[in-house]
Amino acid sequence: MPSFEIPDGPTTVALKTEAGFHKGTAVFGVTNKTGEGLTGRFSVQVQGNGKAEWYSVQGEPERPVAAGETQTVTVVAKIPAATPAGQHRIKLRATNVNDPDNDSTESAAAIVTIPAVAKPPAKKKPFPMWILAVVGGVLVLVIGVIIAVVVMNGGSKVPKVVGLDYPAAVAALKEKGYAAEPEIREAAPDKPLDKVFKQDPEGGTKADPKTVKVKLTVAGVPTVAVPGVTGLDYPTAVAALEKSGFKAGPAIEEVSSDKSPGLVFKQEPAADEQADPKTIEVKLTVAVGETVDVPVVLGKPFVAAQALLEDRGFTVASPVVGQASGKQPDAVLVQDPVGDTKAPKGSVVRLTIDPGVIVPNLITPQINGIAGIQALKNAGADIGSISSSCRGTPNMIVAQSIEPKTKVAQGTRVNITIASATANINASVLCRSVVDLQVLTFSNQVRGTKVLTPNVRTLQPK
Repeated sequence: MPSFEIPDGPTTVALKTEAGFHKGTAVFGVTNKTGEGLTGRFSVQVQGNGKAEWYSVQGEPERPVAAGETQTVTVVAKIPAATPAGQHRIKLRATNVNDPDNDSTESAAAIVTIPAVAKPPAKKKPFPMWILAVVGGVLVLVIGVIIAVVVMNGGSKVPKVVGLDYPAAVAALKEKGYAAEPEIREAAPDKPLDKVFKQDPEGGTKADPKTVKVKLTVAGVPTVAVPGVTGLDYPTAVAALEKSGFKAGPAIEEVSSDKSPGLVFKQEPAADEQADPKTIEVKLTVAVGETVDVPVVLGKPFVAAQALLEDRGFTVASPVVGQASGKQPDAVLVQDPVGDTKAPKGSVVRLTIDPGVIVPNLITPQINGIAGIQALKNAGADIGSISSSCRGTPNMIVAQSIEPKTKVAQGTRVNITIASATANINASVLCRSVVDLQVLTFSNQVRGTKVLTPNVRTLQPK
């Protein structure tokens, strides 16, 4: 479905003959039916015996149109007066520049009627030639007098306006019958700012005020018209400004009940205002909806934090996995925006969570106590109590208090059981159930405590 609609437009185009042309205008109303800002390209489609070069779109043929906005597009007709009488039709076409091949619409046709060329006047009686001879003689005499006066008076001289500001210079020239061309600005650090420092022709030069316009160069920084970006989303507005050499400041969010959320609805400097792109940063104000308080969810499990935020009307992004910190696995470590602040309802909240650590498998395959303690430390866990058993492979770990592959907080202590050096699978053989001194010494070194001597006791296996 086309993004633009052209419901308003003329059915005929009235022409008026002046200065060798049939001239007229046709005004169309173009509406952006979508919920987002678009850039439209407007062109004239000619049907019948008309020619495309007779028509043009007034102003920029490519311009931004805000969501739901209706803009007026004026088509200007300029048809040579010598064109044979007849009729043809024109239509206004509006094209979405982001999808020019598939997204365009045309207005209803407007009829253009070219009037018949006026007939040449009837022949008159021959003009008496002797009158022309007399008039010619008089003209020669008058021209001679004018030339003599100009030579005697030295001709008209251009007034000197260097040092004046542009409006004052224009006024001084006008007083002497001269017109000025549009202001030319040029960087001139050694000249007074905003004052004319060059003029062409120079002051005192003879020139005909009827044919010569004076060029005035003013000291200053060359400026550029700021493009209009209201009605666009922030990234698109920034791109449009950068295309003209301007930079945009950070988006200024402002709550607005009657503006489309996410779209720019204010800019400073305003559209078409002259500014120096090297020194001016364009401020863009973006409409946002209702703001609500952001709850504090630090330390909460991600699922609980997500539920609380969504209950307040926020959208929660996929969690970012941070560094293990000793918090419970999946606990929130960082939130953006932070709690106890306000943010637009419906905006995205990003959470960073604690990944926890994975308890290693210490019993399949079996490893000795020192290797088990080292494996716990490498995984981010810690060693808890160490006990011994009369069953199992001597000096090997036979049990651990937390199941392998369990996710736990960093630093969680895991208790281990080690088979005694005299352990035996035969229940009739006595053994001493005692922790290996070397293992206990290594454990205490890891914990940073003094070496403790284990209690030795004899157990009767069941």
